[in-house]
Order: sequence, then structure tokens, then C-alpha cells
Amino acid sequence: MDPGGAIGGPIAIQTYHESEIQKAIGWFAAYLTSEREDYYPAGQPLSKHWREAVQEYFEPALLDQVRVVELVDQRVPNPWFYPHAHDKGLRNLPDITHKAAVTFLDVLVFNEKITKRDLFHGLVHVAQIRAMGLHDFSELFVRGFLRTRSYFLVPLKAHAFELDARFTANPEVRFSVEIEVDNWWREGRY
Repeated sequence: MDPGGAIGGPIAIQTYHESEIQKAIGWFAAYLTSEREDYYPAGQPLSKHWREAVQEYFEPALLDQVRVVELVDQRVPNPWFYPHAHDKGLRNLPDITHKAAVTFLDVLVFNEKITKRDLFHGLVHVAQIRAMGLHDFSELFVRGFLRTRSYFLVPLKAHAFELDARFTANPEVRFSVEIEVDNWWREGRY
């Protein structure tokens, strides 16, 4: 693969000044925080049904902390900073209004009905944020997107997709998401 190609590589991220990257990281962290604050009051604890579906994979403290919101006749809008990102030449930003769910720290907002796989995927992101903190998560997400130029190839997303695929394909094979996240974090895979 060409290291300077459209998919990413070391040259892709160098097209932005570090001050611009830091600003984007701050915007992303602020977005996650403000949306969490907006949706938290409407959030409900995991129902017994959903908790039982995922409890073998996540620590009880994480499941106790999480709130879920199922939107009706509305969808999560795209982030306020998207026009700025487009002005800076960023394309391929995910259209949040078409995502099944969005994770805002410890609040999972579903644009559609909750499904087991979407719930699991969102909980992986909660585990990632808990393991590394908001700043490091935001930095890794933004830098990953700038490097890969693809939402789906950001290592944080790719790992969540990998884990939710394992969960879906073999639900009888249990694993700890927190251990998986800690291993990737410790190994520098994010």
C-alpha cells in the first residue's frame, strides 16, 4: 500500500498543522461532553433484558453507569463542527443521522430501535473511554481519522467492529471487553 495514498499513511496526517489537530481534538471532546449532558437526563439504565444480553462481556460497574436513549421521531444531528472540517478538506465524515446509535461517553443514543449488536458496539466505546479517558480517546479518534481518512478504519472503531462481530458470531464464547481494550491500549494498537 502506498504510505501517502488516499487511505492514509504517515503523509496524510502531516497535511494539518498540529494546532489544527489540537483544535479538532478539543472540538470532538467538547462535542462528546455536551451531547452527553444533553441526552443524559432522558437516559434510562439498561433494562434487565439488555443487561442480561451483555453482562458476561462487561464489568458490572460499566453497565451500572451506562444510560440509553431511544429516539422517537427524531435523530441525532451531525456535529456542529462538520462545516469547519469540510472547509479544511475533510471528507468522508460519518453522517450521524444515518448511524444506528451514537456513544456520548456513557450515554448511548439510538436513532433506531436498540439491537443487541448495536448495544454491544456502543458499550465497547464506553469501555474504551473509561480505559483511556476522554482526552486520549478523542486524540486517538481524531488522529486515527486523519491518518486513515475513513471512519471505519479508525483503530478505535475497527476494534469495536471486531469485538461486536465476535460477539455476534459466537455468543457462547465469552470474553472481557475491558481486557481486550486494555490489551490494545497497552500494545499501542489504537
